[in-house]
Amino acid sequence: MTGREDLMLGFRLAVGGGRGSIVRLVLSTAGIGLAVAILLIGASAGTIKENRDQRTFAASVRGEPIPGVAPLDYRATTTDFRGHAISLVHLRATGPNSPIPPGVDRLPAPGEVFLSPKLDELVASDTSGLLRPRLPGKPVGLIAAETTLNPGDLIAYVGTDALRDGHAIYGFGAEPGYHDMIENGILILLLLGLFVLLTPVFIFVGTVSRLGGAARDRRLAALRLAGSSLAQLRRITAAESLVGALAGLVAGTALFLLFRGAVADFQVFRFGVYPKDLTPSWPLVVLIVLAVPALTVATAWASQRHTVVEPLGVVRETAPPKRRLWWRLLPVVVGILLIAPDLGVASELGRWALIGGAVLLMLGIPALLPWLLERVVSRVKGGPPSFQLAIRRLQSDSGTPSRVVAGLCVVLAGAIALQSLLAGQAVMEAGRQDETAGRITVYADGAAADRAIAAVRAVPGAADFQAIRSMFVDSIRGDGTLVQFAVADCATIEAATTATGCRDGDVFATPSFVHKGQSMKITDDGKREQPWTVPAEPRPLEAKPSGMAELLGPHVLATPAAMTGVDLAAASVTVSLRGTTGNPDFTELVRNSVAPYSGQVTVAAFNGERASTEARMFGDARDILLGGALCVLLLAAVSLLVLAQEQVRERRRALGALSATGVPVRVIVRSLLWQNGIPLLLGIVIATGTGIAVAALGKRLFRDGLYVDWSAVALLAAAAVVMVLLVTASTVPSVRSAAKTENLRTE
Repeated sequence: MTGREDLMLGFRLAVGGGRGSIVRLVLSTAGIGLAVAILLIGASAGTIKENRDQRTFAASVRGEPIPGVAPLDYRATTTDFRGHAISLVHLRATGPNSPIPPGVDRLPAPGEVFLSPKLDELVASDTSGLLRPRLPGKPVGLIAAETTLNPGDLIAYVGTDALRDGHAIYGFGAEPGYHDMIENGILILLLLGLFVLLTPVFIFVGTVSRLGGAARDRRLAALRLAGSSLAQLRRITAAESLVGALAGLVAGTALFLLFRGAVADFQVFRFGVYPKDLTPSWPLVVLIVLAVPALTVATAWASQRHTVVEPLGVVRETAPPKRRLWWRLLPVVVGILLIAPDLGVASELGRWALIGGAVLLMLGIPALLPWLLERVVSRVKGGPPSFQLAIRRLQSDSGTPSRVVAGLCVVLAGAIALQSLLAGQAVMEAGRQDETAGRITVYADGAAADRAIAAVRAVPGAADFQAIRSMFVDSIRGDGTLVQFAVADCATIEAATTATGCRDGDVFATPSFVHKGQSMKITDDGKREQPWTVPAEPRPLEAKPSGMAELLGPHVLATPAAMTGVDLAAASVTVSLRGTTGNPDFTELVRNSVAPYSGQVTVAAFNGERASTEARMFGDARDILLGGALCVLLLAAVSLLVLAQEQVRERRRALGALSATGVPVRVIVRSLLWQNGIPLLLGIVIATGTGIAVAALGKRLFRDGLYVDWSAVALLAAAAVVMVLLVTASTVPSVRSAAKTENLRTE
């Protein structure tokens, strides 16, 4: 036959070989399709970053004057509504050619607002009527989709004719002036997680391509009997493998397109992507289209490397390979050398060194596990019959099970490392908020302070007020040190500090800062300086944990009677209060009361139910990485299932011989459990140690130390153990069938 006829025969055998062939084709298509979809999502990472950078550039303001352009007065403020952060961008044109922000075709007139699509949906869905008063104007249009940074961004362009404390801008489209280090750290972890989760995909593709290996060998033996040459058998094998690979490519592309259409509904903390962002680069698409079929064909050929296909049957003969240690240590050593120096995460070199080092450390697991497993099982002796059968099987071939388990352990190590880093941050952020549970803090600029605080006091259920006015004293010691100065009544002072017996007229100060009779100049928000002389000997100032004094950090705290002759009207005010009505929307009522002073008043609600922005970011990042890890564990489970079923088919005669000599089927099943479980348990130990080591080396991404999330470690390890139990249980029918004495017959 010609080469073309050999390929056509392989295609027909793959799709027309009966029910078994169809089942194998469906499993191969599903497995490879899922892997291809994951690879296409990973290949879109470059496009996602490029498009996000373009949107960030388009929305960033330009402050440098441009000749002939009338500046636009601009001020961005933020409000919250039931945990959603809403950005209010106040705009005032100074001329007919003032710049227009992206997404709208004109500037909003005073009293008008343009809403982002998601904010418009939120306003429409709010049945309480509490959100609409927060918008200082009438909605007149929508900001164009795909011009906001994220699909879920809540943004309003607010037109105004009087803008206080705004700054003049001359255009949109500039490099952002700063980068959020917390966001950079999380994005690095997510990129590292993508590398980790993609690693076992290639192992899975190779494993799925082994489906039906034993049946394929029998067909090839029949073809050999019919006169086919070894070269023809290789072409037929390649064609059979290509059918599943090509079907998997089509299924994976369809699955990717389905996800792409719905991706705008997915939000990972404050980040999201548009469907057009999820576009893989063409070079990577071509690489995937070529690599997946090539990998399946290469794996099919590799599985026959030690197989002799003759007209009268199939013979497999191989000696256990001699595994060398030196090259297996190279990824670990190079990974440590890349991570150990602190190059800083702000630089491109530092980020890629950290990512590359962590990836190399985890790639050391599949390199070291076969060698370590071989050394362990070679020294194990004794035990029950099922254990001895498993050990003997691992001694004769420890490489095959360790390959699948190694891919699983890479996921475990990466997930443990990333979960530990993110869990520490989430716990610390949540802990900081829990310390002030139940209180609402209002910050008001001096010009609006008295009116805003009066509005807050009028909110039904508002009680337990603590108010502190803040100012500054420049260079008390003559060394340029800026000293925080505050004024509060005695009730607030005794609630926020350890002081007792406070009397109006007292002054409290950090030791050695001021003394009685010392003169100084106090500066308020309006930058007005007023003279003041310390009227009494200062008492020691010690803030209570989580109190207002610790929050604001004043060095000098005076009572109102001690401020005779000083005008406090322009000083900013911080008020802490509680709600007593039990109304779940009490915080929203407080925000609405100060909505007319948008930009001059900020409301912060700290309680155990609402996480801060950073805590939400860390918690959501943990959730998506944990979900990704569990998905890849599912891939590994399918790989292990394929491997277990193929081993049962290949050892059909051996299992039949064991059954014929009196070995119970339950002993054979337990031996399979040991055979799968021993490499897994060893891998879990290695993965846990590697994951914690990577987390310890990578903790410099954030400002605090290492926190090992043992609950996530236990969850992932338990999922892996359950996976092995389910895989072993699924092989029981095959083992019962293979353990029949009829399998000893031969012709």
